[in-house]
Amino acid sequence: MLIRTLSLAVPLTLLTACANSLDIPPVASATSNVSAWTIYQSASPQLTAPLSAAPYLTASGTFLPYRPGATAITYNPAVVPAGATAELTIAKTGYGTEVHLSATGLVPGRMYGAHLHTKPCTSVPEEAGPHYQNHQDPVTPSTNPVYANPQNEIWLDFTASTTGAATATVTHGWNFSAQSPPRSLVLHETHTMTAPGEAGKAGAREACLTLPAA
Repeated sequence: MLIRTLSLAVPLTLLTACANSLDIPPVASATSNVSAWTIYQSASPQLTAPLSAAPYLTASGTFLPYRPGATAITYNPAVVPAGATAELTIAKTGYGTEVHLSATGLVPGRMYGAHLHTKPCTSVPEEAGPHYQNHQDPVTPSTNPVYANPQNEIWLDFTASTTGAATATVTHGWNFSAQSPPRSLVLHETHTMTAPGEAGKAGAREACLTLPAA
């Protein structure tokens, strides 16, 4: 009886070990409209979690209406008031990339979408290009949750505090392309959607911060 019990236990143990060793990527939800992708978010800058490694890229600016050479632009001062600020820092960790956003001077209590995009800011919001993706969707615009999801893109959605401040931090187990890194942070009208056909959408592009070339 003991020998028979042990013989059953061994295959079960082996099956469990094999299942645990599989590298199964996260699957985007097809029914949820907002995903729980932010590992740290706070409406109070004093509570912000420090980066786990020294940043290799930092960009900051004060949002103002477009003028030639501007690095921080507000396209809609009713949503991103002139004088609002944003600072973005990017660090390489031992396992990937960590991105931190800190903002002030926004509309108190308002929700914002925030993503990294592929091109620098210009006077035309759409010229900042699509979202930066680790694995590029062959279809543009990308609304397929297989590609347009918070594991494959950099989403930094937040809700401003009663003083108009907010922070958000995300980490990923991959690094940006050295040849074509993200070049801008875009603040959007709403939090980001995740359902098929609308994944990655977050309303109008309300402001843009150009990132330096890495």
